[in-house]
Amino acid sequence: MRPDRSARVPRPIGAALALALSLGLATSARADDIAAVRPRAQPEPERATWFRVTGTLGVGMGLRFDNPYRLATPLGANAESVSRTAAYVDAGVALSFGEAEGITHGPVLRWDHAAQGVGQDVLTPSYALGKRWLAWEAWARVGVPIVLRPDVNAGGELALGGAWFATQGLGAWGELVGDLFWGAGTLDAKRPTYPVLSLQLGAIFEWERLP
Repeated sequence: MRPDRSARVPRPIGAALALALSLGLATSARADDIAAVRPRAQPEPERATWFRVTGTLGVGMGLRFDNPYRLATPLGANAESVSRTAAYVDAGVALSFGEAEGITHGPVLRWDHAAQGVGQDVLTPSYALGKRWLAWEAWARVGVPIVLRPDVNAGGELALGGAWFATQGLGAWGELVGDLFWGAGTLDAKRPTYPVLSLQLGAIFEWERLP
């Protein structure tokens, strides 16, 4: 009786299968060894939010370009000329977010108190966008000045300012401020507007939280 040759595997094919199986097992074992030795990737720590709190204290004075009430401080030859506003004290606080040496933004609250003449207080909530360098900073600010006394009124404000920090946390600042107020009607104008351009100078204090 002849043996069944169909059940046999040719020697070359069997040798190839055995070699492939041994290489596969060796590769799998090597991958397991590498995975065991390689440290697991650690999750990146959460970055803390950078923010800064600043306080400002200064003095200012402005020019009033409409003098319907013939104020006693005209700078021209007659009572209708540009007049000087009363000197005032300015105090403020601001909260900034962004980058320690980059673009910053945040709310600002300013309070102005007239240092001479008729008593007047103005509270100005605003929002600022700025750019910070090592020792310098520049910003633009838009807000709504609210006159608290003697007569309640409100207007619009746009300011451009900058600061120089002599040391960390202490510096000097300056700001050019443009205001526009709406007032009661007069014989000359039923809906007058009062533009005011002011210059403010003072000291700035800061405290920041680094990420």
